[in-house]
Amino acid sequence: MKTKIYSLLLIGASLFLKSQTPELLYYKFEGTSTNIPNLATSPPTGTLVGEIVGNLTLGSNTTCLGNGLIGSGSTGTSNYFNTKWNLALSGSWTIHLKFNNYTSNVTTVYYLLGDAITGGNSFRMFTNGAPGTGGVRLTANGMSNVDIPAVFSTTPELVDLIFVYDNSLQNIKAYVNGVLKTTVAQSAPLVFNGALFKLGTYATNTGMKAGMTMDEFGLFNRAITDAEIASLNNFCSLSVDEVKKDNNSKIAVKDKNLILGKGSFGKYYIYDFSGREILLGNESSNTININSLQKGIYIIKYGDNVSTRFKY
Repeated sequence: MKTKIYSLLLIGASLFLKSQTPELLYYKFEGTSTNIPNLATSPPTGTLVGEIVGNLTLGSNTTCLGNGLIGSGSTGTSNYFNTKWNLALSGSWTIHLKFNNYTSNVTTVYYLLGDAITGGNSFRMFTNGAPGTGGVRLTANGMSNVDIPAVFSTTPELVDLIFVYDNSLQNIKAYVNGVLKTTVAQSAPLVFNGALFKLGTYATNTGMKAGMTMDEFGLFNRAITDAEIASLNNFCSLSVDEVKKDNNSKIAVKDKNLILGKGSFGKYYIYDFSGREILLGNESSNTININSLQKGIYIIKYGDNVSTRFKY
């Protein structure tokens, strides 16, 4: 009976992991290379690796662990992140991304993402201008504007932004830091077929302000749930101070299992290196199957608030 319950817990945890990962595009912007892997579960053909073009760079995202894509304030003609995907959206979808290191102390319009054409569908997102200083607008031809005022303040802070288009309800809901800010009805089903989809800019316009950081960009092919919205908002919830080593409970990885050298795990939570909870359970033994995890560095919290890092 215990084996059956444990199997069900593993299946549930695996499904939770998959449900949190975007299907179409997902960039963590780690490393130092200009080539960035698309970590989505079902990436479109030809999009397995995106590319930083021009003077955008990777660098420390000071509020989150890890790196992010840093803007240059240059034109999108030759300075952008190339997803190598021609915009093609129909049915429900969700956009998630985080911003940091930006203060809304100027009125310049900065484009955050969009396709490569000025005409046509012109799918795009920008700050300042029409939505007000520090506000954000998501718009496209044939779509009712989604405006969120005062997304960015005059002091730099981490901002989690989510747009959920539900084709069955015919509306777009916008969330800032996990809180619903607006719901905009759409008069007709949204279908977009544009040109090259860029991050950090739009077409030939001015891209992200110099020093502004984008991270954790994800594009889902569905309307995500409230639970997923909350989880995405909590990505960077772990601080370095929370991670500690317990020398009496050393952890090893062997044969796709996490093994505790002494005692049993009990209730456990596994986070990726940015603080995103991706696996949880209650294990009465000293072994956890981690076959569902992608290769990388993780943090596990278990027992009496013991936390440690491990590499899989």
